[in-house]
Amino acid sequence: MNAIALHSNPATDYRAAMQQAAVAYLFRHRGEHLTGDDQVLENCARYLAQSLEVPQHLVPRIAELAVAEFEGLTTKRLTILGVYPGSGLYRPVLWVLDTRTQQRHPVPARYLPARLLKPRDTSK
Repeated sequence: MNAIALHSNPATDYRAAMQQAAVAYLFRHRGEHLTGDDQVLENCARYLAQSLEVPQHLVPRIAELAVAEFEGLTTKRLTILGVYPGSGLYRPVLWVLDTRTQQRHPVPARYLPARLLKPRDTSK
């Protein structure tokens, strides 16, 4: 069994704990879905709401983050290209490349999972 690295402390952060539980659920059921299928998000949201009893106002956001993290870990679909030229100093916006469609999208950094925001060693 593969271990999933935690990016925040789930013992003190409810959202992070629920997100990690949802990612683990998606890994357990990864053979049931096609990558990019909307059913993945729906099943994740249903799991959060019914099995984990996450409050309804938190379900969509946690499900979206979990699916983004799951797809990033399994398909490497999203890649950060750099900082969007029109972003502000205190609210950075990043260029994100969807490797499947080859489209670039400006996305506020606060919406991206923590694993995408980690600095990478590109000197190799």
